[in-house]
Amino acid sequence: MASWREQLAFAPLETVERGQEIGRRLGHAIELGILEDGTQLPSESELAARMSVSTLTLRAALAELRHRGLLETRRGKGGGSFVKASTGDTTNAQRDALAAYSLEDLRDIREYRAFLAGSAAMTVAGRSRQVPIGRLASMAVTIETAQTPVEMTRADSRFHIELAATSGSVLFARREMEMHAAVGALVWTSASDRRAAAANEHTMIVDAIRDGNTIRARALAEDHVRRDMNRLIDLRMSMEYPPPGSPPGIEGIDSAVSAVESFAVSLEGTAAASIRTVEDAVQTDLDRSKNRRLDQLVNVYDVCQNLLAKAVPPLVGTGFIADPSFFGESGLIWCTIPSGPGSARRVEADMEFYGYSTAPWWPAHDADDKVHATYAYVDAFGANEHLVSFSKRVTRDGRMAGVAAVGVLVSSLQTGFEPFLRPLPSNTCIVDQNETVLATNTASLVGETLSPFHQTERRIPLLSVPWTLCLGVNTGENAEDAIR
Repeated sequence: MASWREQLAFAPLETVERGQEIGRRLGHAIELGILEDGTQLPSESELAARMSVSTLTLRAALAELRHRGLLETRRGKGGGSFVKASTGDTTNAQRDALAAYSLEDLRDIREYRAFLAGSAAMTVAGRSRQVPIGRLASMAVTIETAQTPVEMTRADSRFHIELAATSGSVLFARREMEMHAAVGALVWTSASDRRAAAANEHTMIVDAIRDGNTIRARALAEDHVRRDMNRLIDLRMSMEYPPPGSPPGIEGIDSAVSAVESFAVSLEGTAAASIRTVEDAVQTDLDRSKNRRLDQLVNVYDVCQNLLAKAVPPLVGTGFIADPSFFGESGLIWCTIPSGPGSARRVEADMEFYGYSTAPWWPAHDADDKVHATYAYVDAFGANEHLVSFSKRVTRDGRMAGVAAVGVLVSSLQTGFEPFLRPLPSNTCIVDQNETVLATNTASLVGETLSPFHQTERRIPLLSVPWTLCLGVNTGENAEDAIR
């Protein structure tokens, strides 16, 4: 029976681009140490059959791996293809790779990796009396003696992939392998001081598994992954801006706070001006029409498209949502730019099945006619991403005709506010009405929601928007660890 490593590396392919997928799958398996240095691959005919590809396709993929220095061919008796693990310094290439990730990408990867590791640890802990964990325990500490970033990456990856495989799911292990192939090496680009701590955290996870403590095993695995990913996010931030605590470009904390407030004013001003332009277009079309029908609003979409092309700070969408009590039908005229100003497109949505009257941007019954900013939420149409909206009632003849609104991605808020947050103390962030972090200068707060554990040294309301600047947030990790 094939081992989980062979099942993971040599499983049948599912994608159309099989030649590329073979090289990617086997390359990841070698780089992460799943296929160990010196391991002999099965014969070409056997491997092609196991991976459900033609021998010709397999041969081309193996040739590419040889070109990359990950395989070598030995002739004569006992010859064949053998794994040749890389040991070189790839720091510069890894930093270039890290620069391609946005903070939003890394936050999503952090949470997905934490879910994978936590779920695997919990599953194995629940089966601790049925599964052997001796190999996992020995792998836990190998990272402490690793000498190079490549060796550190391999030792850490092998522990996590072994953990996933011990849960009994090869598919689960494959997802873990994909995540480590994507960012595993980046975590260890400049983290040699983390070796002892990582070994200790691995050991604590194994101890919790051995005790059958599913809750603790999961919590420890999730925290371990988040610590590593937060270091990576901090590194990504430092590639664009000076790290927190460095000499600020803006003199003094009060001046830096003023800069944050000024950007918030600019953001609200852009949103408000765009909304009023949309409102004017709606009113102009209604003046020209003989009845209250949405199809008479012929100029609104073009106005929205022009606004999105010029907006600074950038908006991701803008438009008008009709009130069915005024028009006799539900609907919207909305333009979005999912990939930047050159990608403008009209959003088509069946508003009958969208509960817009309970959406955060829909005005309350007693709302005034001012522009209001929402808390962060996941958009159900248009952007389909995490965003905030600015919105305003549009009234006609004393009645509400609908809502003019704009959307701003939370990732854009992070990008926009970050230069002004960097001079401020570490653990500074901006939160919305629900205490969800919209922007921060510290990785551990990216994507978080502040709770009673997060005590704050100073809270400053931003007057132009219903959000708060929080300086010196205590993340409460010590208190949470004590509870666990």
